[in-house]
Amino acid sequence: MLIRAWAYGGQWIGAGAARDEEGDERAVLAVAVRKPPEPLVVALPEDGEDVDWVDRLIRITGWTQPARRPDVDWAERESRLGTALPGDYKRMVETFGEGAFDGWLSLHQEPWTHLREDGLLMWAGTEHEDGYCWRTDGDDPDRWSVVVRSFDTGDTDFPCGTAEFVCRVLVDPHHPYTMAHYFDTHWFMNYQESD
Repeated sequence: MLIRAWAYGGQWIGAGAARDEEGDERAVLAVAVRKPPEPLVVALPEDGEDVDWVDRLIRITGWTQPARRPDVDWAERESRLGTALPGDYKRMVETFGEGAFDGWLSLHQEPWTHLREDGLLMWAGTEHEDGYCWRTDGDDPDRWSVVVRSFDTGDTDFPCGTAEFVCRVLVDPHHPYTMAHYFDTHWFMNYQESD
């Protein structure tokens, strides 16, 4: 039996396949009542507060799985790319693996380099063809800003790191690329089968 489910307002919607008594595979559609949680808030850090945005992202998505990619050879990858990568991005890849936040924002397992001539490395994308990139200014990748390259609006800069940007997209209703208007529960859809 394989069923995928998602939250939709006051309901859980599930679709998939299951075998009947004769062993024939049948389509399954399930709807169940759900109590939506209180909206999540991404509070601004206090002056001097060191925020672990990856931990916040884990809480926001309710992620409980073990690390999906703990064995990534970052030294080899960074050598091949010719640059170090932000630490929060590496933790996100190790923790979540291949998939998409809210089934929409796809986390690349290795940055795409086709925008390098513009000073950008793309670390995620959406079905709307928005590219989520870093502006690779400076030698410290943990200080690179996030840039959204959109076919609709061009480049928009955000002075924050990777995990903070994703947290804000998921729960900040005032963020220009927010998902908070569409979902009150957030998740990470892993593209690999569960163990």
